[in-house]
Amino acid sequence: MLKNTAFRTGSAALVFMLGACSWLQQPAAPVVAGTAGSSTTPTTAPTGQTNPYGATPYDPNASGNTASSNVYTPPASTSTSSSGGAYIPSNAPVDINAETHTVVRGDTVYNIAKRYHIQQDDLRQWNNLADNTIGVGQVLRVKPTGYTAPAATASNNTSTPAPTASGPATTPTVSTGSVRTVSGITWQRPTAGNIISSFGGSNKGVDIGGTAGQAVVSAANGKVVYAGSGLRGYGNLVIVQHNDTFLTAYGHNQNILVKQGQTVKRGQTIARMGSSDADRTKLHFEVREKGKPVNPTRFVAF
Repeated sequence: MLKNTAFRTGSAALVFMLGACSWLQQPAAPVVAGTAGSSTTPTTAPTGQTNPYGATPYDPNASGNTASSNVYTPPASTSTSSSGGAYIPSNAPVDINAETHTVVRGDTVYNIAKRYHIQQDDLRQWNNLADNTIGVGQVLRVKPTGYTAPAATASNNTSTPAPTASGPATTPTVSTGSVRTVSGITWQRPTAGNIISSFGGSNKGVDIGGTAGQAVVSAANGKVVYAGSGLRGYGNLVIVQHNDTFLTAYGHNQNILVKQGQTVKRGQTIARMGSSDADRTKLHFEVREKGKPVNPTRFVAF
């Protein structure tokens, strides 16, 4: 009897001690989302609660956890030419009946194909181009093998590479009349004399009469992108690029005084008036905006 009483008393004491341990047990640790072995982010504790273990509460905006820290930011545009300046596309006029084209600064497969009204794939195929890489001075076929130019242009179906130079031209500056600022460019008359043929119809510019040998000047600051006689109907031609929007063309010159690649100032002499590929002595002057001929009198005070 005494043994049974002692056994029951000991059992009751053990149950009491185990119950006390369960009352003193600390709360369970926060649950971590995901499965074992995965690298996942712990869930955010409800607002107002503190971490029961004293660790810093999870902050979704803390360094290393923010999604924006891994967001790709594209580099700033660095579209420049190999010479270090901003790329300026060439929109120089071309003879669409020509068989070949000589690459000038600013030419691309795209704008050559566009100006000759051909497909880029054809241009690459006719010249065995693996990609769009072309170089200044390179002669490209712009017509398929076996092409025959119309009779009127058969003698001018190829263009001769123009001599190139760099740096500023050293020719004198000449005053030819008043100046005017339009579209952010200060313009000057390209030569003295009166307009003898106005813009419109088949005339993509204006013709200015004068005497053989008189100065032809750049109408605004820019860079010579063409100087030669390879374009049918223009004779000795100079083309000056002023920015990525505007260029000017000066045709029928007696002789050319600048080279492709040189920079020129407004009023600087670039040629002498003549009658090359023309019926009389005159300057044919064009202004082109994004490659499209526009009326020069909108810009130049004649």
